[in-house]
Amino acid sequence: MDFESLIAMMRNPGEDGIPETIYDDLSASYTEMSSTSGAKVEEQNALIAQLSAELTAAKAHNYDLLLQTGANSAPEPEAEEPEAENPDDPDSIGDDDDFFEKKDD
Repeated sequence: MDFESLIAMMRNPGEDGIPETIYDDLSASYTEMSSTSGAKVEEQNALIAQLSAELTAAKAHNYDLLLQTGANSAPEPEAEEPEAENPDDPDSIGDDDDFFEKKDD
C-alpha cells in the first residue's frame, strides 16, 4: 500500500478498525518513498551537471568563434535618421532646403 492510502485508512478505519501493522506499514511506505525521492534528486543533479558542462562548452565555442570573426574592430555607427519636422514647434528649424525654399505669400 502507498502512504496516502494508509493515512486514509487511519482517518476512516471502517468496520474492521485500524490494522495492527499500520505503523509498520506506514514506516515501510515512508522509507520507500524517501529512498525513491532521493534517487530522483540524484538523477536530477546528474542531469544538471551534464547540462552545465554542455553550456560551458557551448560558451567556450562561441567565444572562439567570436575571436575568429575579428570582433575586436569597432562596430560601424548606424546612420541617424533626421527627426521629422514639427510645424507647430517654434524650435523646429528644418534643413537647408527648407530655409531657401520660396514662399508663396
